[in-house]
Amino acid sequence: MTEDQAFWNAFAPDYAAAEQASRLPIAHDVIAWLRSTQLLPAHSAVDLAAGTGRYAVQMMPWVQELTLIDWSSAMLAFAKERMNQQADTKAQFIVADWRKLHKPLNADMLFVSQLPTLKPQDLKMLMNWANQTVVLNFQTAQSDALLEQAASLLGLQLPPVYQANPARMTSFKVWLTAQRIPFQSHSLTYEIEEQTTLSDLLPDLATPIGLKTAASLAKTITGHENTHVQVTDRLTYTYTQLVWHV
Repeated sequence: MTEDQAFWNAFAPDYAAAEQASRLPIAHDVIAWLRSTQLLPAHSAVDLAAGTGRYAVQMMPWVQELTLIDWSSAMLAFAKERMNQQADTKAQFIVADWRKLHKPLNADMLFVSQLPTLKPQDLKMLMNWANQTVVLNFQTAQSDALLEQAASLLGLQLPPVYQANPARMTSFKVWLTAQRIPFQSHSLTYEIEEQTTLSDLLPDLATPIGLKTAASLAKTITGHENTHVQVTDRLTYTYTQLVWHV
């Protein structure tokens, strides 16, 4: 077991809990969009880097044979537990580094979501495994209204959100265009409100903020110098889907 695999095995319970607590219906909506474009139902599909099965659970009713691949056995254990409730689909679980599979994959649909290590040069391999379509789903934007206001008032630049890097999807589009492969792009945007405090948000600025500065900032934003006063924040998330036929 590699160090990265050990990390994800240890992190799996927290990761699964965070997914369960998420208010974003992204998995449901991605699968609904695939159905609306006639890409589902499908006879077979592979969910590459499937994690705890967030998308596979939604995909199951529309696929006869579904394969989940992840290098974390703990992640796939959560996925298997969630998917056992749907017995009509034949599901296979493979614990492996997808780049080191001994046997090539083969399925009508090859689905990949939020795999940060995926590179444009990997797309050819995905196309070799897919009989019909390749589907990518990546978060491409994320904003926090309160955090942005605080950063602006302090004259700071917010650090990038690692999981929401738009350059990833752009690089895939550039590669496909260079290969003269037509593709379809689609986006889903969500806006949610949540209660938080400035004291909870300030660490995300990645810059030490003194007590006096924090109190002054709180006064400007909330009308109170107490940074622990509850305030409503608005979060926006965008996910982009990329589909092409092979």
